[in-house]
Amino acid sequence: MTDDNDAPEGAAAGDAARVPKWTRTRETVAWSEAVAEAILERVAAGEVLYAVLREDGMPTPQSVGRWARERAEFGEALMAARAAGGRPGRGGGGVWTYCEAAARAVFDRLCEGEALTSICRDPVMPSMSTVFYWRRAFPDFNATLRVAREIQAERFCDLSWEMAQGASPETAYLTHVRLTHLRWMAGTLAPKTYRTKPAEPPVERRSRDLLIRHFEVEQDPKTGQRRVVAFCPNPVTGVVEREDDPGWAPPPGTAGLPGGWDLPGETD
Repeated sequence: MTDDNDAPEGAAAGDAARVPKWTRTRETVAWSEAVAEAILERVAAGEVLYAVLREDGMPTPQSVGRWARERAEFGEALMAARAAGGRPGRGGGGVWTYCEAAARAVFDRLCEGEALTSICRDPVMPSMSTVFYWRRAFPDFNATLRVAREIQAERFCDLSWEMAQGASPETAYLTHVRLTHLRWMAGTLAPKTYRTKPAEPPVERRSRDLLIRHFEVEQDPKTGQRRVVAFCPNPVTGVVEREDDPGWAPPPGTAGLPGGWDLPGETD
């Protein structure tokens, strides 16, 4: 029988549907000195805490974590037992041996929206360094965490819709701040699905014709004066035109050939 006093924090009796699924995998066990002593003895003997808590008749890891926070004497005794068992350190567990049950618990809690730092602060869960070691050493675990992050992003999108629907004129600014952060988190956790920046509109590509001017030096047969003459192809007709011919003008739409240019060597 489940003891309401052992329910997760913030969960009311009869409100089990809202309790994260990792906390309702089995019925909880109420606090007792006998259960606490059994846990301490086995941890001090070198057993992994979250392996001990998988057994029937044992409390959930979340319950033991809450006991450690709320009962200072038990929390200190648990740390001492961990040290005696060769696993010192506060915060998450310092165990480097891969544990499938613990990895599954990390995945489930991430999917429910809990932050990884919060999970690793749980005394009965692996520490942050252990999780990162598992990610490097076990590719399947790393791929599983990526899936959990994508699920988190989808959950944040659903949550943002609920927040937007429940916004009021009094809470509009606060809702805007929270939605902005949720949008950033979704884009960070699943960048291939949720963009953190708006997509740039497609730019229409326009073709351009490259006109190459040709220069020649010619001598006036009457005066003997030498000057530079420029020739430019007409992109419409394909005919090469001499730029100093009367009435010549640059082809429409061209750049760099403004009318009225004094060609090199020309005089007034």
